[in-house]
Amino acid sequence: MEAYHNFETHDSPHGANAQYDVFSDYVSRFIHNVGNYSPEALADYPGDKWRAPPMTEQEQLEGLAIVGRTLKEGETARKIAAQTLRETLSEALGVDLSDYSDSLMLDSIEYHLFPNMFFFPGIMIPMVYRFRPNGGDIDSSIFDVMVMEPIPEGEPPPEPPEPIELGIEQSYTEAEELGWLAPVYDEDTSNLHMQTLGFKTSFKGATLGNYQEVRIRRVHLTLDSFLAEHKRSNNKK
Repeated sequence: MEAYHNFETHDSPHGANAQYDVFSDYVSRFIHNVGNYSPEALADYPGDKWRAPPMTEQEQLEGLAIVGRTLKEGETARKIAAQTLRETLSEALGVDLSDYSDSLMLDSIEYHLFPNMFFFPGIMIPMVYRFRPNGGDIDSSIFDVMVMEPIPEGEPPPEPPEPIELGIEQSYTEAEELGWLAPVYDEDTSNLHMQTLGFKTSFKGATLGNYQEVRIRRVHLTLDSFLAEHKRSNNKK
């Protein structure tokens, strides 16, 4: 629910370029900017691995997998990457993406609907997440990942594919359909076991960042209100 983990979990120079919005007790969003160098990467922290030198616009373009294209004077990696994706994906998918903004083409945009649904309406990262209870085991859950894509206007949606089930020790790369996202999911979930153990040994709870983790705080506040109401209802009985 935050982009703050990018430096360590993904070893990423795009850092924490994210806007966070809390719309209600049940709906929040982040927009993680792609194609602009992170302000954290430019900060002058002694020994910071991202300090020197900042990536050029050309290097950022190639980092977005747009190779064989040399930027002209005044062009930015973000603008050209978005336009390139519009053209290639419009042709590949048979849909008209000409009116889609640079943000919809490139950015990781994530809406959370309390308690367990995540929707990514962007084109490059078009995912849906769902977390479900794993029976009565409080230390694990079932993580559903669905990758979506737009369909041409007037064309019926395809039949749902057969789910690919992975065990907890398996790599997401074993699901070839995930493509370049598979190793990202491996990184995202690699530290969950250590986090769980850390929470269990914490006597005073966790301290959340004022801005970067505002959505996490909102989830816990909403959850606390439900639990408090449940407790009041049981006391009345």
